[in-house]
Amino acid sequence: MLSYQAETQAEKDAKLHMFYRWGAELVSRLREKGYWADITDPMSGLALFTNCGPSLYPDVEGAEVLLRYAPYNLGNCFVLSHPHWGTHVYPATAFTLAPIEAVRQVLSSMQQDCHQ
Repeated sequence: MLSYQAETQAEKDAKLHMFYRWGAELVSRLREKGYWADITDPMSGLALFTNCGPSLYPDVEGAEVLLRYAPYNLGNCFVLSHPHWGTHVYPATAFTLAPIEAVRQVLSSMQQDCHQ
């Protein structure tokens, strides 16, 4: 994820669209259970399913501060280093007011659906 080659950009785009699909499913399932949920667009920092306020959410900075992932400055963007996967990650964020057990149930259900 560190280069600017066409192949790397295609992988980044694919990961972004993967997150959009996954996030939309997560939000949908949590909302079906009556909980507020949304994801942010990693490219803009804007909420995707809720009216946006004046603030943007910086995914890289959030992962750096909240998860203590190391960032690397590549000039026009920052890249994170995950403790296990290194720089082979694409930071993206989901938010919800659901209790952790509801989130775990939804994520488990989504994982089971992927393996069927």
